[in-house]
Amino acid sequence: MDLTTDPSRILIVDDDPVTTELFKTILEAHDRKNVLVCGDSREVMGILAKQSVSVLLLDLNMPHISGQELLPQITSEHPEIPVIILTSEDNVDTAVECMKFGAFDFMAKPIDRNRLVNAVSHAVKIRELQDEVYILSTPGEVVDLQDPDAFGEIITVSPNMRKIFRYLEAAARSPKAVLVTGESGTGKELVARVVHRLSGKTGDFVPVNVSGLDDTIFSDTLFGHTRGAFTGAESQRAGLIEKASGGTLFLDEIGDLQMGAQVKLLRLLQEGEYYPLGSDRAHRSGARIVAATNADLHQKQKDGTFRKDLYYRLMAHHAQIPPLRERREDIPPLAQHFLTESAAALGRPKPGLPRELIVLLSNYAFPGNVRELQSVIYDAVSRNEGGTLSVAHIRDYLRRQQEHNGAMPQGTTADGRNISYAEPFPSLKEVEDFFISEALHRAEGNQSLAASMLGVSQSTLSRRLRKSSEEG
Repeated sequence: MDLTTDPSRILIVDDDPVTTELFKTILEAHDRKNVLVCGDSREVMGILAKQSVSVLLLDLNMPHISGQELLPQITSEHPEIPVIILTSEDNVDTAVECMKFGAFDFMAKPIDRNRLVNAVSHAVKIRELQDEVYILSTPGEVVDLQDPDAFGEIITVSPNMRKIFRYLEAAARSPKAVLVTGESGTGKELVARVVHRLSGKTGDFVPVNVSGLDDTIFSDTLFGHTRGAFTGAESQRAGLIEKASGGTLFLDEIGDLQMGAQVKLLRLLQEGEYYPLGSDRAHRSGARIVAATNADLHQKQKDGTFRKDLYYRLMAHHAQIPPLRERREDIPPLAQHFLTESAAALGRPKPGLPRELIVLLSNYAFPGNVRELQSVIYDAVSRNEGGTLSVAHIRDYLRRQQEHNGAMPQGTTADGRNISYAEPFPSLKEVEDFFISEALHRAEGNQSLAASMLGVSQSTLSRRLRKSSEEG
């Protein structure tokens, strides 16, 4: 019996092999591929102790231990598992009693096929939501990752990122779409590749940028065409959705998809089928959809440029990747990683990374996020001539960016203070002393770096400090 963790595993407990085989066949026909069967009620608690189960179908009338005896024990020791009761007795009192002991649903045999599928789908969705809420609401460090190697390409020490990783582990094996959102440069495609690796799918990861694709080009790119579908279509061509069969289709910049193409993508998500250009025969898709965008899809819905029904289909699972300025603890390990990577790519010895540079980078907002940090390090390494990475080139770059954006380094003060413009209004000296003190704190006492942050020379800062000391 497979003991690997699968968040959509279904366990059927019934002593009748004909019934269990029928239920398993029905569920597998509706994409529930990981269905386990237990014909001996005495083995149930042992199974639950060894592996993760998303939904449990429990027959009430069994030898050895009845379902009515098992139910309280299951709901007590595994309250997170939805239990659907199966019984040959359509008795209201029995149903009420089972509900009191925590049953999720109650069905009388013979059970309608659609009723069974809908009940299991509902229970799986509830379980997934419970897992999401638990993972994202857990304070501090989250539980260890089940497959940390899958996240090896994403450099982070951030507790918030680890929460997202744990959530992705819970959602990856679901057949539903995943929407990855976040600012440009945060690593959304890396996250999409992680979802593919964790999904267990053996097919390819097929990325496509859908920004600017009109209805026809989108259809031809994704769905392909038949011979003669349009002028120049001299032979049949398969689309990327076929290439991604058994794998993952990654749709980047989904927020820029035009309305006509959105309708076809919605059909693919709803029905699991598509039509190549020139064909009137529907093709089934075996690909999992992961989409990404840096656009505000809520605003696009208000503007009428993004369909609400498509949005809700895409965000069956949703991962919001925080910008680098909200996880500054990742700057040092990322800088070291890019330093090693750029030195190897340029065929140069790896220079040392001065502490002053880490402080400087940690006080910059990085509007371009991880991608901008990578570019900054690569450029500095390409210009570097010594054994230690020069701070001067990076300082000049950051100053130019701050002047262009009209902003000083971003972040809250070390002790949570703010300059208040209510009465009494601060004096110019108070404002000056405040920012000099804050700059020195952020620069960890380095006057040269603090002066750079304040936009003055080191000699000017030293003179101000001496004057303040004499006046104090």
